[in-house]
Amino acid sequence: MKRDANKTTRPAGALYIWMLYVIAVTCGAALMALEILGGRLLSPFFGASVYVWGSIISIFLIALSSGYYVGGIVADRKPSVAYLAAFIAIAGLLTLIIPPLAPVFSRYFFSLGLGNYAVLVVSMLLFCLPSIGLGMVSPYVVKLGVGETDRLGNTVGKFYAVSTFGSIFGTLATTFVLIPLFGVKELIFTLGVILVSLAGLVFIGSRLWMRAGAVFALMAVVLAVSMTSPTLALSMQNLEMVYTHESMYNDIFVGDYGDTRYLMFTEKLLQSGMNKRDPNAHIFNYTHLIDEASAYYKPEAKDILLIGLGGGSIPKALHVGREDISFDAVEIDPAVIRVAYDYFDMPKLPNFRTFAMDGRMFLQGAEREYDVAILDAYNSLFIPHHLTTEEFFDELAAVVRPEGIVLINVISNPDGNYSKFFKSLLRTAQTGFSEWRLFLAEEANPDGLNNLVLVLSRKALDSPGQIAGYGAVRDQWVTIIVSVGLAYLWGSVGSHTIRMLIWR
Repeated sequence: MKRDANKTTRPAGALYIWMLYVIAVTCGAALMALEILGGRLLSPFFGASVYVWGSIISIFLIALSSGYYVGGIVADRKPSVAYLAAFIAIAGLLTLIIPPLAPVFSRYFFSLGLGNYAVLVVSMLLFCLPSIGLGMVSPYVVKLGVGETDRLGNTVGKFYAVSTFGSIFGTLATTFVLIPLFGVKELIFTLGVILVSLAGLVFIGSRLWMRAGAVFALMAVVLAVSMTSPTLALSMQNLEMVYTHESMYNDIFVGDYGDTRYLMFTEKLLQSGMNKRDPNAHIFNYTHLIDEASAYYKPEAKDILLIGLGGGSIPKALHVGREDISFDAVEIDPAVIRVAYDYFDMPKLPNFRTFAMDGRMFLQGAEREYDVAILDAYNSLFIPHHLTTEEFFDELAAVVRPEGIVLINVISNPDGNYSKFFKSLLRTAQTGFSEWRLFLAEEANPDGLNNLVLVLSRKALDSPGQIAGYGAVRDQWVTIIVSVGLAYLWGSVGSHTIRMLIWR
C-alpha cells in the first residue's frame, strides 16, 4: 500500500519520451475538440452567435493561461508522471459531467435575465476547470521530458510541435468528420473516456495499480450517472420515438404520444405538434393565434413569409381554405425541412416554397415583397441574436409591403422578471415598425415565461380586445398614455424638488 502511494516506476529512455509525446498529442487534440464541441453544445440554447463563440474562445484562453501557469509551478515542485496522470484523469471526469449540466445551467442563467452574458457564465462553469487541467499538461510534459536530455530547446520545441499538431488534428477531425457522423454529447462523453483511460494507462505503466483501478471505477460511475441524467431524458416518458437524428444544427427527435406527433430539438422542448388524424389542426395555442391574427389583420394576404419552419404547423393551417396564397418558408436546417415533409405531412405544392438557409441571408437576397411575415425561429428558448437586431428589422421592413404586418412568436413576459427580452425586442422592432399589438397565447403566468404573439405594422392597427379568444395583453395607446402621464408626473415632482433645493 505504502509503496503504491509514494513510489513511481516509469518506463526508461525512449519509451518514456514516446509516452510523453502520446500524452501531449492526445491532450492537445482533446482540448481543441472540446472547444469546438462546446460551441456546438451551447448554440441550441443561445444561438450560433458571436456571443457564444466569443465566450467559448475567451474561457478556453483563460483556462489555458491558468493551466500553463499552475502546471509550471506544480511541475517544478512535484515532477512526477503520477501527478500528470492525475490532472488528466480529473480533466476527463469533469468532461463527462458537461452534457447533463449544460441544459440545467443554460435554463437557470437565462431565467436570471443575464442576456448575452449568460453564455459567458455557462461557458465558465462547464469548460474552465477541465480546460485548466488540460492546459497543465504542456508545461508538465516539458518538465518531465527535459530531464531525459541536455538538448533543452530541441526537446521543448518537439513537445510543443506535437501538442500543436494534436490541436490541429482535433479541430479538423471534430469539425469535418466527427460532428457530422456522431452526436455532440456522445463525442464529449468519448473525450472524457479517452482522457480518463489515458490517465489509467499511465498509472498502469508506472505500476500504480490501485490508482489505475480507482480512476477506471470513478469513470464508470460518473459516466453512468451522466448518461442516465434526467436532463438527457425525453420530456415525455411515454413518447414512442419515430425518428432521431443529429444534424449540423440540432438534435432532432420525432415521437408519438397516442394520436399526437411531436417534434423536439436538443433541449427536448416541444417545438411542433400534429394530430395524426387531422394533420392541419393546431396543437399549440400560439400557432393558432398566429393563424387567427394573420386572418384578422390581413385577410386579403396573398404572399406570406415564414422564418423558422419547425414541423410546418403554421403553413399547413394557413393553406386550409386559402390555396391561392403563396408561401415562402425559410429554415436554416435542411434536416428539419426533410422531417416536416416526411413526418408532419407538410404539403408539396407549387406555391409553397422552402429554403434551407439563414433567415437574415434570405432577406438580403429576397426577390419579392410579402403581405405577412412571420418570425418563429426559436431554438429552445432563444431567438438567434442576429434575428433581433435593428439591422434585421430594417431588412424585414424592406421586404414587407407598406401595408403589411409582421407576426413574432415571443417567449417572454410583458411585465416582471421575465419581461426584459420582450421589452428589448419591442424597442428594437419599433425602429422599422411603429405600430404594435400584443396578444397572450395562453393563461398568463406572471412569475414565468409565456408565449406571446407580437403584431407589428407601419400602418395603424385595430385594437380588438381579443382575437379568437386570445386576449390582448395591453393596448398600445394605454401604454403611451400611461408613459406620458408618468413623464409629466416625474417632471412636475422633479421641478418642484429642484426649486425647493435652490431656495434652501
